[in-house]
Amino acid sequence: MRIVSFFLKNYRTVFLLTAITIVIVCCKSTQPATTKQVASQNTSPPKSPLMPTESDVAIAGTHWQGTTIDNLNQGYSIFDDKCTDCHGVKKPQDFTVEEWNSIMPKMGRKAKLDSTQYNMVFRYILTKREALLGPGR
Repeated sequence: MRIVSFFLKNYRTVFLLTAITIVIVCCKSTQPATTKQVASQNTSPPKSPLMPTESDVAIAGTHWQGTTIDNLNQGYSIFDDKCTDCHGVKKPQDFTVEEWNSIMPKMGRKAKLDSTQYNMVFRYILTKREALLGPGR
């Protein structure tokens, strides 16, 4: 009973203290982010080491003239979408060129790749393999 009568007598003070508390709580949530928070928000996911790079274009160009970064990116994308669903991530350097020459025709048919897609994946794989292992390996 005493508490109720206190609030009734001092309702203006209670209302003012409540409003101040709400303002303080709301202002804390709009403070600028710390440097660490900003850094974590602005970082993109790490780039896969299997993604094509500009230096891969030079390697591919020695084998297939006119190959572009877009061609290699498309090959990587098809490889990532079609091949890794069934096999997980197989690294281009896990197999020899001869093994890839044997694997790709069978897997290309199973994945229902058309000839353009097949060539993009095959060129991507052999280019990335050479980029990771070095020429002639």
